[in-house]
Amino acid sequence: MADMQSDLVADVPRFSLEERTRRWARVRAMMREERLDAIFVPPNTGFWDQFQANVRYLTGIGGNCAQIAAVFPLEGDVTAVTNPDMDVRYWQARQDWVHDIRPVSAGWGYVGGAIERMKELSLSEARIGVTGLTDNTRFPEGITSLGIFRRLQEAFPKAEIVNANLLLERSRFVKSDEELAFMSAATALVEGAVETLRREARPGVAENIVYARMLASMIEAGGETPTMILWSAGWPQPPSNQYLPSRRKLQTGDMICIEAEGRWGGYCAQNTQPIFVGKAPAEYHRMFARQQEAVAACYAKLRPGSTVGDIVEAASAFTNDELQCRLLMHARGLGDDSPIAIYAARNELMRDWPIEENATFIVKPMISTPDHQKRIYWGDTVKVTKDGAQRLGNRPAEIIEL
Repeated sequence: MADMQSDLVADVPRFSLEERTRRWARVRAMMREERLDAIFVPPNTGFWDQFQANVRYLTGIGGNCAQIAAVFPLEGDVTAVTNPDMDVRYWQARQDWVHDIRPVSAGWGYVGGAIERMKELSLSEARIGVTGLTDNTRFPEGITSLGIFRRLQEAFPKAEIVNANLLLERSRFVKSDEELAFMSAATALVEGAVETLRREARPGVAENIVYARMLASMIEAGGETPTMILWSAGWPQPPSNQYLPSRRKLQTGDMICIEAEGRWGGYCAQNTQPIFVGKAPAEYHRMFARQQEAVAACYAKLRPGSTVGDIVEAASAFTNDELQCRLLMHARGLGDDSPIAIYAARNELMRDWPIEENATFIVKPMISTPDHQKRIYWGDTVKVTKDGAQRLGNRPAEIIEL
């Protein structure tokens, strides 16, 4: 078994023990500020597995919707509670951060193992942080189930249970050099997928065939599933992207819009790309030129000292009587990353979020006609530097014409 384990996990992307030390020290310093004795991270594989981000950040364990929970104490060993259908020895071989790995029983249910570990840590009257109770980036109502919350309350009636979601979001915001290397690898995956689209999309080829080959190109290059590819194709321009392609055959004159993500070791990088099957109308070229001006302005503003609200304003400045410019921007990393501004910041927390060096974002201001019937946007994953945004990708910023 030992030799087989080594062969099956030899090429798994993994972080160093120095990276573990950095992360755990950062999180525990923030826990002390919040007076937390432990953090419990329940499993949730929603939103393309991105809701598992906090577990993976703390443990290095996960992938392909593996349901994993974690108990992260202020002091003591970190514990992962894993799915019952994968041998623990594989998880041990895929990473060297966490040694206390406890699979749940064949009846599933993750909170029981977590409660057992928290009792071992004598947390009956502690202040326990739980992620996902509220304020998730893509699910502000929260992603942790009522059943899990009630089980914790019943097990620890004298403990104070509080939301720890923002603490982990802030901890994950600024990337280390190792994380930036993972983000660059994810960017290479998605750029390869865009090149596959350029090569495969032709009149008479079904949308789902092109989509499948894009996805396959990333898996063949070492990427993970699930990963997001939002897609639209047709003419007149469809009203929005869809979560799945149709089996319709592409036609000359179609406009294809994608928001695609590559995933390397859990880290997500995005590329947003407009494509025409044939020549793009002159109006779209004019709109794209305006969009690129907005991109440049946002890149220049995306530096320490700015806030998300400042970037929203930078994009809005490109609205005039003929065209509207609205910002689409959110952090990128392990998933469900804060902050986010979809046309506008949803609250003061997001609006006033300070930009920091080595944070990573997808920045894709959208240019549209006032009635929103015609829209165009392009974007790449970037990292924040003291001089503004720096692209992680190398593809030309262009309308692809097939």
